[in-house]
Amino acid sequence: MNALFRSHASDGMRFLVVYIAEAHARDQWPMGNIISCVNQPITLEQRLENARECQKYCEFEMPMLVDNMDNTFHLTYGSWPFRFYVIQNGKLILKAEPDEETFSYHIDELDQWIDNFCQSRYPTV
Repeated sequence: MNALFRSHASDGMRFLVVYIAEAHARDQWPMGNIISCVNQPITLEQRLENARECQKYCEFEMPMLVDNMDNTFHLTYGSWPFRFYVIQNGKLILKAEPDEETFSYHIDELDQWIDNFCQSRYPTV
């Protein structure tokens, strides 16, 4: 993710991580000690602390926002469990979905989409 963020910094794209509710919290839907390492926060301060730990652990270089305790971002954008979005002028123009079999993303495809999008907005002469 950091490489993708750095490679498009000059394109005027702003990358953000939005930390939402825990998909596999230790106390709700555990999936083993590695995946389910924290409980579902019940206060905003707990969610903020989990977000800080996540940002540190994942070494995210881009800014991180935190969804509120009403889960407004998640409910608006259907971000469970992990999604990539492109929002332009307040409109959702891309909601990347993970592979149906592996539940992972092909970052190179997202990178190519961003390249194509930027070229269509600012064609080189």
